[in-house]
Amino acid sequence: MATCPALNTALKCGELKPLKNPNVRTKVAERSIDLVICEGAEVPNITVRVSVENKTIMTAHGKARKNRYGDLIAYSNHMHNHNQKCVAGAIVVVNVSPAYENPDGFAKGRARPRFKMEKVVADTITIFDKIPLRDNIDDPNELPEAVAVIVVDYDGVKPAKLVGGPLAPQIESTIHYDSFIRRICEIYGRRFNGG
Repeated sequence: MATCPALNTALKCGELKPLKNPNVRTKVAERSIDLVICEGAEVPNITVRVSVENKTIMTAHGKARKNRYGDLIAYSNHMHNHNQKCVAGAIVVVNVSPAYENPDGFAKGRARPRFKMEKVVADTITIFDKIPLRDNIDDPNELPEAVAVIVVDYDGVKPAKLVGGPLAPQIESTIHYDSFIRRICEIYGRRFNGG
């Protein structure tokens, strides 16, 4: 949080606290969110200022990327119905390994079609790169404020490796992790510190 002084100060002085996997309520629904930075005593009596939801696309990219896109829209809508000023971020981890096998029982031992994984991953990244981002509280609720895409090479056996180079989002991209952090910090400063 050194790159985000306003948020860092609020966390250090106890004005805000981080919570992992709390149930966040709106008037009509409750949803478990991966990470929130909130004000308030205890769940469910919290008001979330910043949230981050993590999603993965490990295999079956064509189907999974559509489902994860829909998940991000639903998550963002939920968080903005909870608090219009909430800064909702999403991280999508995309696996490039063609050797990864879905561990679910229905998929064990199934022959999988072979694709050019570099193209599949590039197409998947493009989908998330094109998500419009929410700048103001008057923008549509279903849009996230920030999205990051992280590319890994994970075969399901050996430890995952972070993938850089031309296959991963580049530093100047709005979906690069550094841009994601910077955008969350900038929007947080505007919404909660008059910055």
